[in-house]
Amino acid sequence: MKNIYTDLALEERERFERNVEIKGVEIKNNYDKDIHMNTTVVDIVNEEGAKSMGKPVGSYITMESRVLKAPEETERRSIASKLAEHLLEVIQKDHVKSVLIVGLGNMQATPDALGPRTVKEVLPSEKVYCIAPGVLAQTGMETFDIVKGIVGEVNPDIVIAVDSLAARNVRRITTTIQITDTGITPGGGIGNQRKGLNQESLGKKVIAIGVPMVVSGATIVNDTMENLIKILSKTNNHCVANLFKDYTNEEKYQLFEELLSEETEQMFVTPKDVDEIVENLSTTIAHGLNEFCRQALF
Repeated sequence: MKNIYTDLALEERERFERNVEIKGVEIKNNYDKDIHMNTTVVDIVNEEGAKSMGKPVGSYITMESRVLKAPEETERRSIASKLAEHLLEVIQKDHVKSVLIVGLGNMQATPDALGPRTVKEVLPSEKVYCIAPGVLAQTGMETFDIVKGIVGEVNPDIVIAVDSLAARNVRRITTTIQITDTGITPGGGIGNQRKGLNQESLGKKVIAIGVPMVVSGATIVNDTMENLIKILSKTNNHCVANLFKDYTNEEKYQLFEELLSEETEQMFVTPKDVDEIVENLSTTIAHGLNEFCRQALF
């Protein structure tokens, strides 16, 4: 549904029926019972798949686990190791001698502070460069221009960008990490797109790590109405359900969206305990990045 904000390739895949094959798209799943983590790899292998998914050709790894929000130390280390493992898979046989880690977002806005807080906990060295460039409102400069300048100066082999994302499904908020080798467009998930950070624009391979921190108000209303229809159908109260039986999912979403006020439609919602969650997630991702750098660079 084109009006529903999401940065996750997995959610774009879920727009299609589960048993429908999408040409140019390959899916692999794995479940780790020790940390209750489901990992899905969505590979978009050609332009036909890219057009269907609305995402660039590349690999999208999605790690989903409820323990991501508030992991114990042992779980945090296990998740961090998995993250490092996936990052090593993404670079494959690339000969990496140095890396620039970019923490995207606004340190002063907690749901958008994941990137800057993560970078604070990454261990810099002569091979690992770290930067939190801030946002346009803070610096007066586009994020892309800052990062492009730094890339030109330090010439890293790869760039890793960490950012907050937006999701379509409420249950994925703060419980999902997406890793992709296609780069990232800051602000894309909330309709505030800036110039993208990717291999084409920076001349370097860009790996993006993101966690959905917000969901749109329109999505919450849509999901609530869908649940109401299901409940009424199960209780043999088909009056409301029958009203929507000929509507597609996209048509229902657009109808519910039209019922909202302009203020509600533009609203994005985040969990009430977001401060603690961001602290836990940034520490976990930083541990994973530190482990990745140790294995890839030293």
